[in-house]
Amino acid sequence: MEDEPRPGRPVTACGDANISKVLVSLSDDRRKTCEEISTETSMSRTSVFRVLTNKLNNNKKFSKWVPHLLTDEQKESRINFSRNFLRRFQTEQNDFLGRIITGDETWVYSWDPETKR
Repeated sequence: MEDEPRPGRPVTACGDANISKVLVSLSDDRRKTCEEISTETSMSRTSVFRVLTNKLNNNKKFSKWVPHLLTDEQKESRINFSRNFLRRFQTEQNDFLGRIITGDETWVYSWDPETKR
């Protein structure tokens, strides 16, 4: 089974060339809006948004584009912390567990994020 040829131009908005354009623009300043990136790259705002969210897995947090997934360094750091905790537990047993302080996962920011103004 094969697709029959269809008229029209193939979709190239999310191609490798456009992804690299968006990456270059974003590397200068992660606080850029989709509109600013679209004027720099000569792409539509929707295409820029699609590249940022679908292809690069970025989210807009506190007016800054950040990767949705952990970086390799963050993953390695978590593995190292877990290994150190396991090693300490094996040597100290229950004494180690008594020294752990836990809390809820509520994040309270005491600073205001930078704005473009």
